[in-house]
Amino acid sequence: MKKISALLLLLHSLLFFSQINVEEIKKNATENPQKYFYDYLEMFKKDPSKLTQEEMNQLYYGSRFVKLDYNLSVYSNQSKEIWTPASKRSISKSKAQKIVSKAEETYARYPLDKEILRGLSNIYNALDDKTKSELSDRQYHAIENTVKNSGTGNSADSPICVIWAGDVIKRIDDLRGYGTVRDFKQEIKILPDGSMLTMYSMGSKQIFVKLVGGMRLD
Repeated sequence: MKKISALLLLLHSLLFFSQINVEEIKKNATENPQKYFYDYLEMFKKDPSKLTQEEMNQLYYGSRFVKLDYNLSVYSNQSKEIWTPASKRSISKSKAQKIVSKAEETYARYPLDKEILRGLSNIYNALDDKTKSELSDRQYHAIENTVKNSGTGNSADSPICVIWAGDVIKRIDDLRGYGTVRDFKQEIKILPDGSMLTMYSMGSKQIFVKLVGGMRLD
């Protein structure tokens, strides 16, 4: 009975979680970025539902290997003026009107940042532009689902895959209720494909997170 249960669990994981082949994604993104990144990006900007999960994997994780005019300092430098107000669903129409142009300029530089997408959705909603607000929301959830479907996070063979170091650290919150600070453990391993695998544990709970492409130097 235990063997049957284990087999069913394995089949469930294979059906609902896609293994992220970093080497193949990197090869596609670096050797043919037009096809495997920019064409997919244009589809994502117009209608993310037109992309298959495999194409979303290639787009999102492939962005790690394409040189873009964006890094987290751009978001951080604009945080007080744009993204902190935009993070609130209650943002006023007058405030939205003041920051929408700069927000759109940042989106044009990097349309795959979840916080930018969530902020834009709130800005457009405040401006009564439901079409753009809903598109930003769909783009946000397409990325959320891509990360969610990347792995169970329960083992080194099926880690949750992210592209920003901050998203690795956020997974510590998933350990709440499983122990105390004294129980917390962390192990880091650099993988052959250059990615960084982090294992967090607290009590009986373990979470495996893979930073695709490793730490950024830009």
